[in-house]
Amino acid sequence: MRAVLILPLLAAFAAPALAQALQQRRPAGPPPVPLIACPPSVEVEPAERPRAPLGWEVRPERQRHWLRGADLFEGDPADRVQLRPETGGQPRRTWWELGGSAQPYRLVCRYEGLAAGLVAPVPAAARLCEIQSVREDSRGMRHGRVVHGPEQVAVTCR
Repeated sequence: MRAVLILPLLAAFAAPALAQALQQRRPAGPPPVPLIACPPSVEVEPAERPRAPLGWEVRPERQRHWLRGADLFEGDPADRVQLRPETGGQPRRTWWELGGSAQPYRLVCRYEGLAAGLVAPVPAAARLCEIQSVREDSRGMRHGRVVHGPEQVAVTCR
């Protein structure tokens, strides 16, 4: 007899909570378009031109450098007011929450093998900048060791 009374009461209270939980689990729409994003790579012309021996010529080739991270500054990066990112519980994601600064934010994109970076102002409408890195799930053997695919880094401000 008690089970008959409990089941309708349980259903009456559980239905709204279940509906709310299902609504929260519903996939969101597409992610918002970033207001600014670091280019995934940059090409650099070689600064040094070797002197070719007689009968040879120099063939300069552009070098591609891949994005490896970013720094966020409040104001001009020369003033060295660098902001520390949040890390949370996800090892491959860091972010900065923006707002409340009198100075405009500047994003410095960092590339492998380069001391210099690309600098751009962050649009005033941006509320979050984040760095996400993803390692390709490709594996192989090289010189008897297991190697994984390259790490891809994305830096965006929304």
